[in-house]
Amino acid sequence: MSKPPKPTASSASDKAASQPYSSREFFLEDVPRTLFPLTTNKILVERGAAELLAFAKNIVAGNGSFLPQRRVYANKDALHLRRTVKLDPVAEFFLYDLIYENRTRFRKPHSTKRQHFGYRFDKGRPMAPSRSYADFKLEVWTGTFLSEEFIGFDIAAYFNGVYHHDLQAWFGGIGASNEDVEAFGKFFREINAGRSLDCLPHGLYPAKMIGNDFLRFIEESAVIQAEQIARFMDDIYLFGDDINVLRADFAEVQRLLGLKGLSVNASKTQYGGTPTTDEADGEISELKKRLLKRRRHLIVSHYDDDFDDEEDDDEVPEGEEGDDALSEEEIEYVVSLLNGGKLSEEDAELILIVMRDNVERIEQHLGQFAKGFPHLAKNFYGLCADAKDKDAVAKIVLDVVSQGEHVGEYQLFWFGMMLEHYLMNTKHAPELIHALYKHQSSTDISKAKILEIPDLRYGLNEMRETFLREGRSDWLAWASAAGSRGMKKSARNYLLDYFKNGSDMNKLIAEIIQKD
Repeated sequence: MSKPPKPTASSASDKAASQPYSSREFFLEDVPRTLFPLTTNKILVERGAAELLAFAKNIVAGNGSFLPQRRVYANKDALHLRRTVKLDPVAEFFLYDLIYENRTRFRKPHSTKRQHFGYRFDKGRPMAPSRSYADFKLEVWTGTFLSEEFIGFDIAAYFNGVYHHDLQAWFGGIGASNEDVEAFGKFFREINAGRSLDCLPHGLYPAKMIGNDFLRFIEESAVIQAEQIARFMDDIYLFGDDINVLRADFAEVQRLLGLKGLSVNASKTQYGGTPTTDEADGEISELKKRLLKRRRHLIVSHYDDDFDDEEDDDEVPEGEEGDDALSEEEIEYVVSLLNGGKLSEEDAELILIVMRDNVERIEQHLGQFAKGFPHLAKNFYGLCADAKDKDAVAKIVLDVVSQGEHVGEYQLFWFGMMLEHYLMNTKHAPELIHALYKHQSSTDISKAKILEIPDLRYGLNEMRETFLREGRSDWLAWASAAGSRGMKKSARNYLLDYFKNGSDMNKLIAEIIQKD
């Protein structure tokens, strides 16, 4: 199989110019950047966006319910997990469509002195969060010069702590129609099986739009007297010349958050000195600063699809605008980091992004990334796409998943992505399929990643047939249906005719897959 293409700023703009933007394009543009981008959802939206939306609107009209969603866990770092859900094809596309249709209600800040940044539409398209975060950091930097004092803080477990009824009230408050407010409430109530907390999915642009705009009551409060407020999602800074005023403001913010059942993350609150919003601040070498600027430029230009709300701007190394090639000095610096002993998480993430065009220089260290940095599994997937010796990469992955140790769901999923996009023709492919699918830590979502690969070799057809014939209606069955698209049409449709009898969702998926 061919490796996944590297998106570029020019290709993105060419695509935008060649077709009208819609909720379908909103979804397809964002899905590669999500935490668990199953091909099943992508294929179904590509082929049957109208059918998925009609199915969802029938549910909203009272004919059925949205399905409770599958819990998934993505790594935040080597130890901690981010709890969220993987939405089924109908629910996921419905969320993108609902927020797209209400995109004009996510408005700019009212005051240049009280601003929030990121996650809304501008000129008909979603804003790049990396560029908006750069504006946020500039605002924070400016605030340190214009004011004597500051308090910076964020909200503890924000997305997992937002209350469903508060979200529904907010959506009505920004001007959504009664019908859309009811649909919004039904959606979030039913996908979370009635639980009022922990209902907002992580990693999806429309969910980030919701989470970002929901907090605008902070900067719009007339009680808060700070001379300047800057906010990106739940990362908030108050600026002023009187620390006592800011302390009173901070107490008021905590009271306002408490009304929503939210609280401040005490371990990350900072005041006095200089705010820390950039890993390049501090005593680090000029070479590393140059590499960090390259990393940001690559993210902004969509070379890398990942963006964490705590990073990124659009600076480009001086004298090298538009040139992503590393100098020999920079490559040697990276190699020295790898040879220097224990690698920090920040350096590992930096290397995985900036070394994609020079992966052959660090191939002997790939195992270190695969085993030691599970939260960087998506970056590892991107780096290894350019490795020339794919058999060696497959062996590294196989070694990690065959050692009888715990491997997280997120890492197993992205190993499955590697298998689908560039390891299926390696000599280790059959062993990899077995090891990933049968791993003691595997989940329905990591298994679905294997089943949706549209390959006819290595027993994949037989694995899928089991689920297609059993009348099941779950991720293993839906992924098997998507994976059957590699079969001859007559054989595929024969199996799908049995599969579609399992549920209305099965019938919808089968009919979309059978369209070609």
